[in-house]
Amino acid sequence: MSAKGERACDLISELYWTMRKAFEERLEELGVTFLEFKALVHLKGAKTQGNLLREMNVSKSTVSKVLSSLERKGIVRRERRGRVYSVKLTDKGLEMLKAIEKAGKELEEGMFSEMSSQEKSNFLLLLEKAIKGLEGSK
Repeated sequence: MSAKGERACDLISELYWTMRKAFEERLEELGVTFLEFKALVHLKGAKTQGNLLREMNVSKSTVSKVLSSLERKGIVRRERRGRVYSVKLTDKGLEMLKAIEKAGKELEEGMFSEMSSQEKSNFLLLLEKAIKGLEGSK
């Protein structure tokens, strides 16, 4: 696909969805969903179920379903402490996070494989500037 005639937003959207699809395929190979991945990222340290709910910005039932699934897979452990549930990654969960980080790194390497190191640096700098420009226009 040629960038000629394409709007920046269209190309950024295509890049996002291409990366998201590729990442979700890798997650599926590892046996986790995108929502489970999001929970794992927030669970690097021990948390309560309520903390996770606020950080993920999803419904209580969604967090409960995600945690139940991760618990069945042996990736997290929940313990009731009074009125709250404490949630922490198991050893299997920590290994899963490492595998996910490796998959993400490999995808990023693939994305930049057609760029020189200078082009990669320029691309990242321009993305940061675009984000700042949008944040400044709020």
